[in-house]
Amino acid sequence: MVTDVGHAQRVITRTRDSETSGGVLTEIGLVTWRSLVKLTRTPVLLFFSLFMPLIWLVMFSQTFGTVFSSASGPLPYDYVAVLLPGITVMTAIQSASQSGFAMVSDLESGFMDKFFVAPIRRSSVLAGKLLADGLRMAAQAGIILGIAALLTLAGWRIPFATGVFGVVLIMFLAAAFGVAFSGLSNTVALRTKNTESTMMVSFSLTFPLLFLSTAMLPKTRLPSWVQSFSTVNPVSYMADAARALILTGYDWTALGNAIIAIAAFGIILNGLAVMAFRAQGK
Repeated sequence: MVTDVGHAQRVITRTRDSETSGGVLTEIGLVTWRSLVKLTRTPVLLFFSLFMPLIWLVMFSQTFGTVFSSASGPLPYDYVAVLLPGITVMTAIQSASQSGFAMVSDLESGFMDKFFVAPIRRSSVLAGKLLADGLRMAAQAGIILGIAALLTLAGWRIPFATGVFGVVLIMFLAAAFGVAFSGLSNTVALRTKNTESTMMVSFSLTFPLLFLSTAMLPKTRLPSWVQSFSTVNPVSYMADAARALILTGYDWTALGNAIIAIAAFGIILNGLAVMAFRAQGK
């Protein structure tokens, strides 16, 4: 905008921040709400992101439960209690993959272009999407744990040693890990703008991360080479902390290690996503 000041002209350049209609928290809240509302319009994604982990929960617990019990001797809990953290991790990873699919959908539909020209910080767009992902993943983990709690009424031995507060901590760990893994899914989505590529990368990493970790079995029950790999696998730290919360109680060392591993994993992957996001619309 140009204004006359005496015999001279002064050019006023508006910045993106000065044009925003609200603060950062308001912008993040609006993007989060939009993402959650969009999610309710495709409930089939929610159903299948829960359906497969539930199938695994029942199938694996019945298939490997007897083998685990015979190898470990009499235990005060069933194998399903050992497997439960791995199922919450699987749910988080699948939900993280959906984050990339949603990003591709917004790019293909042109909706993301509206964000780029709107008076809103780009950081608020990505933060709002990640917050919506985290809330969704926490809710899904809560549903899985709630179903497991109902199974105790049918005689399944799942101790839930830390009670409701422990369940909340597991939900937090699952959501944090899912948000961290969303960075990879969003990076691939932003770089390729292709759903198939995003799906291929996300799904091809799911099973190695799960089976080369302590998600399915305690570390002592794994082959030596898998034990070595599990020490650098962030899934193991999340699974160990969650398993302690279910079986024995608060293991603050395991919880601290899980938070550090997830934070490092998230900073790296979401850092890549931020760089890819800033490159859009230029």
